Amino acid sequence: MSPQGLQGLTTALFSVVGAVIVLRLAKRQYLTFRYAAGWLTLFLLTSLSGVLLPLATPVAKRLSTTPGVLVAGFAILILVSICIQLSISISGLQKQVQTLAEINALMEQGGKVDRSTPKESGDS
Repeated sequence: MSPQGLQGLTTALFSVVGAVIVLRLAKRQYLTFRYAAGWLTLFLLTSLSGVLLPLATPVAKRLSTTPGVLVAGFAILILVSICIQLSISISGLQKQVQTLAEINALMEQGGKVDRSTPKESGDS
């Protein structure tokens, strides 16, 4: 087997193992559907990299780069999009925790709480 074929086979094997892990985590509901889909897309792209490299060659030549860089660039874009989505989710959760802490503090003081519109920090 050629070195490129062996490299493609090894990459595909690691991708299948990663995909199985992600599927098990999703089945146990440790991962939501959107994150599982993102990771599975990344593993699919990685497993197909042996096939994608020859297909990416014309585009890579036009961009004056190598096919490996082009495929890796797409993988990085998927990872960055997952990180951005995680950041958005964490920001929303932090806002919810802050709102709940404010409501809890008001309830401990014995005041009535208007839960329909949480007060933004900095508003008077």
